[in-house]
Amino acid sequence: MNKIYFNCICNVKYYLISCFKKNININICINCHPFYTKKKNLFDNSKRIKNFNNKYEIFFKK
Repeated sequence: MNKIYFNCICNVKYYLISCFKKNININICINCHPFYTKKKNLFDNSKRIKNFNNKYEIFFKK
């Protein structure tokens, strides 16, 4: 059994006892996830969809 570390981009480290031998880098954790921090979502999908549709609407017209 090894102690492995999960390294988040917000510089928080978690450890776990596992058979896996390498440390793991993660992009988001409970300290920086918008659901748990009650902050606005980082990605506004509806806005992105509208921008995409506006950009490519001439290709989708028949």
